[in-house]
Amino acid sequence: MSQIAAKSPATTLEGFNARILWPDMIKTPENKWVYSCKQIVDRLGSDPQAAAELKRRMEKCLMYFYVMKKQLKLFDHTYTAACILFFRYWFVYGLPPVLNECIHLSQALLVTACKTVENNRPIDAYVKGTCEFILKDAPSRARQNAEKLRWELRDKLVAYERQILCQMGFDLNLHNPKELIEEIFSGFFRYNRDHNMSEQFTKVLPKLIQDARNFIIQAGTQPVSLLCDGFTFTALALVFSGLKFKKSVDSNFKFPKNFFSERFPFPVTPLLFVELLTDYRVLEENFFDLKSNKGAELEVSIEEMRSLLEEDENAAKLSEETYCVFPYEQMKDGVVKEELLKSIESRIHDLTEKIKAAGETNDKRAVRNEDSPEPAEKKRKL
Repeated sequence: MSQIAAKSPATTLEGFNARILWPDMIKTPENKWVYSCKQIVDRLGSDPQAAAELKRRMEKCLMYFYVMKKQLKLFDHTYTAACILFFRYWFVYGLPPVLNECIHLSQALLVTACKTVENNRPIDAYVKGTCEFILKDAPSRARQNAEKLRWELRDKLVAYERQILCQMGFDLNLHNPKELIEEIFSGFFRYNRDHNMSEQFTKVLPKLIQDARNFIIQAGTQPVSLLCDGFTFTALALVFSGLKFKKSVDSNFKFPKNFFSERFPFPVTPLLFVELLTDYRVLEENFFDLKSNKGAELEVSIEEMRSLLEEDENAAKLSEETYCVFPYEQMKDGVVKEELLKSIESRIHDLTEKIKAAGETNDKRAVRNEDSPEPAEKKRKL
């Protein structure tokens, strides 16, 4: 014991080493959490029965995230962050063999995601929602122990949250594609950086961005976040939206020249996106059969992709190390175009009218409640 204590100052005389999961110096993680399609599929194992049971537990955890998002009124990017953390944890460490333990783990992953994107809720809200989710399909005998379950959920939340942070090396740099698409195509950039685009494409871009948002949320329920990093995921969503628009609305549609090379920090080629969509289709076939699956829409030829993109191979590529979503040199003078100011003014006006309408509805409801006579039984109770 004395020899161990001499090697590590964090080791007590009793032999407990507090630094086993908490390193003396936390270094910037180098793992980008990106794997090949084969590696992801192979992680399910070779036993079909065990793989089916694993996928059943995984699908239940993803359903838990969706239910909690609705119940706690969380942001979409909080939901995608929880899915990203879930798939990362599953790929490296696997899931507990018991469904309830998987829900305990998912609760801690959800809380970690909420804190990471600053969309947190009180601990009682998580515990209450998780308790209702577990008891929904439980037998009546189990529902009688709801109070015991709440205390268990609270204790497991603290324990799993510590475990997750330590096991993942405090790597919470998610590169969340739902956040990235909002930042890269924010109003500031669309009205200041993107003013050199054609008027026709400028009108189409908001629809493409909205479709890309939906793609990101739906694709988050499959392990696509393990297939590519956040920037590539965001670009893939825009490409898929462009393909849909080209097939259904305008057959001559094409992204402006070097549209992706000028906005994303990785080499952009038609072959890259064709391969990613093909791998996405493989993941759908091997993981979850969901209503949001794209199926045959993911089958794209290299010729179709080339007709959509016009990226110059000799164009200056952005470096991922020096890339910044918010380039200070473009923003420091504070000068913006009149279109951006009008857009902000319009959004503020719409929000004001929405708040006024909600206030008037609440006032009418309050007056209606005052006019209605109170039941005699309720008066006696008071």
